[in-house]
Amino acid sequence: MGKNKLINFWICNISVMLVFVALCAAAGCVKLERPSLDRKYYTLDVVRDDVQENNIKSVKNLIVRRIKISPRYEDRDLVYKVGDNVFEADYYNSFFVPPASLITQDLRVWMGKSGVFANVLGPESLGTGELLLEGVVNSIYGDYSCMEPKAVIKMQFIMLNNSNPDLPIVYSRDFSREETIGSTGPAALVKAMNKGLTEIFIELEKDLAETVRANHFDSTKDYSQEK
Repeated sequence: MGKNKLINFWICNISVMLVFVALCAAAGCVKLERPSLDRKYYTLDVVRDDVQENNIKSVKNLIVRRIKISPRYEDRDLVYKVGDNVFEADYYNSFFVPPASLITQDLRVWMGKSGVFANVLGPESLGTGELLLEGVVNSIYGDYSCMEPKAVIKMQFIMLNNSNPDLPIVYSRDFSREETIGSTGPAALVKAMNKGLTEIFIELEKDLAETVRANHFDSTKDYSQEK
């Protein structure tokens, strides 16, 4: 092979390689130009606005333990039921923080404003309380498998007497609420969930007030003077 032919051969090879590199770079640029993920975040906000304060006043402190939640719903993604035993998680629409944390905080604030207990402490508090309130969320999802979509919430609560070494259960009840979703979209679902949780908290407060009275935990009467 002559010198000129050798030079031309290398020039052609280099040109082909440069074209190949350019095409690869262009392809790489196309892959990098992806649309940003448009994720939206929601929060559960159970507010005790127009509920009248209870006239039963306990002399006991209440500790609201961290709410537990079924593994099916413990992640932040909203969950939809779309068929018989068929559920989907919505990656693009999520709670801002895990729902267990949101419900625990709202419940503590709610009970604190109820006036039923002397003090209401959160799970992170180092304070002591004579009464312990525990809760479990068994279900919290949007049911779109029916003609009329609805928010489904199922919870269980128990209250224990922490002043007794045996920790006897002084209250236990299961709650179930189904709230119709007024319009389409995840915002409407979260609004329905807030309504369902509000109704559960109202009933729970009434129950706990009656439990305080039934167990002589209230300060409205001096039961020690009774024979």
